[in-house]
Amino acid sequence: MKFPLKFWIGIILLTTNQPIGWAAMVACNAIAINKQNLFFTYLGVAIYALSWGMLGLGVLLAGPEGIRFSRLLLKKAWGYFIRLFRKRQG
Repeated sequence: MKFPLKFWIGIILLTTNQPIGWAAMVACNAIAINKQNLFFTYLGVAIYALSWGMLGLGVLLAGPEGIRFSRLLLKKAWGYFIRLFRKRQG
């Protein structure tokens, strides 16, 4: 079955929202500490909040089937990174 473009946009939003939000929080707080400027902490919080908007929009665009599909993608990606990490340690 061929899915419409909005489905795939929803999948992209569902699978990238948390990495973008958490990476922004970590990076912006590191910059804030380095520069001693609270603005970067606020910027990180704002980007993290936008990542929740990405999640909501992704749910609306992809629907229940997209949520299941994105969970499957994330589970496979997580398993790949775990295997890669274990291989490098062993």
